Amino acid sequence: MSKFGSVKRVLATTTIVASLAYAPAGLAQENETVRLGLLRVSSQAPFFVGAAKGYFEEVGIDVEIVFFDAAVPATLAIASGDVDLSIVGFIPAFFNLAADGSLKVVSGHARETAGFQNTGFFVSTQAWEAGVREFSDLGGRSLGLTTMGSTAHFMSAMIAESAGVDPSSIRYVPAQGLGNLAAMVQGGQTDVVAGASTGFLPLYQEGQIELMGWAGDALTMQLSALATSADMIETRRDAIEAVISVYERVKDEYYAALVDNRNEDGTFIDQALADDFLGIVEEYTGISAGAMSRSISAIDARLDVGNIVAAAEWYYAQGFMDQPADPAMFLDLSFVEGHENIPDGFGN
Repeated sequence: MSKFGSVKRVLATTTIVASLAYAPAGLAQENETVRLGLLRVSSQAPFFVGAAKGYFEEVGIDVEIVFFDAAVPATLAIASGDVDLSIVGFIPAFFNLAADGSLKVVSGHARETAGFQNTGFFVSTQAWEAGVREFSDLGGRSLGLTTMGSTAHFMSAMIAESAGVDPSSIRYVPAQGLGNLAAMVQGGQTDVVAGASTGFLPLYQEGQIELMGWAGDALTMQLSALATSADMIETRRDAIEAVISVYERVKDEYYAALVDNRNEDGTFIDQALADDFLGIVEEYTGISAGAMSRSISAIDARLDVGNIVAAAEWYYAQGFMDQPADPAMFLDLSFVEGHENIPDGFGN
C-alpha cells in the first residue's frame, strides 16, 4: 500500500444532494459569474483544474478566481461581498464572523486524516539529539506555529492531550509566516514546529531537520471548507450547487491522478496522468509539481461536524474568541450528503 493509505477510496465517494453525474439539478443561469476566493495551495486543485478544463462553463458558471494570501482575508471577503464563495479555515476569525449566521459553510474541503502528509511536526537536530522524537515528548518544549490560534495550534493541543501531555506545558512560539517557521527549526531557535509539509520537506530530505510525525496519523481534523453568505444561498442557490458539482467532479480526478495512481514506494503508476493534473495546479499556485506530489491533502465535500464543534469550543475556552459560536448557526448541511460525526441534537 502506498504512503497515502487505505482511506483514499472512502474519501472519494461523497455525493452531492443536488447532483447527478456531476450536473446540478438546476444549472446556473448561462454565463453567471461567480467570484471564488482561493489560496495558492495544492489542496484547492479541484477549482483550478475545473477552471482550466472548462467544467465550470459546462454548468453555466463563469468563474472568476480571486487569490488571497491567507484564510482570514478570504473570510473577510465573503462578509464584504468581494467574493461570492471562498475556502475558509476553521479558525477564530471565521468563528467570530460567522457566529451570527451571516456566513454559511456549504461544503467540506481539506482535512487531516491518516495516510496523508499534510501538516507535519518537525524537530530541530538539537532537540532530536536531546530525545525529542515522539508526540509524548512535547511537554516542556517549544513549539513553533505560523500564528497563535492557527489550525496547527488547535491540532497540536489535541495531539498533545492524546499523547498524555498537558498542552499548557508547551511553549508556543509564533513565527508570523511559514518561511520564518522553517528558519526557526532549522536554526534550533525552537524545538519543534508544526506546519504545511511543503515548507519543510526540502529541509527534512537534506537532513537539516527531523520528522516527529504527521498530524493526520494522530488525529482526524476538519481544516477548511467552502463558505458563502446567507444571502447567496437565498438568491443564488443554483450557482452554489453548480460550483460544488465541479468540485466533486475534479475531486474524483484528483484521487485518480494523485492518490490511487501510486506504487508502494509512492511513485506514480501513470506518470503522464499525474503530470497533466499537477501541471495545471502548478500554473495556478506556483508550487512545483515535484513538491506537490510529495504532499497530497485529503479533500472531501463532507464535514466532520463534531470536530468543528470541538474547535469552536476550544478556541473560545482559550480566549481567542469574544463570544461562543454555535456551529449550527453557520453550517448548512443541505448541499452535501453524508456529513460525519454529527452530535446528537445538533441544530435543535
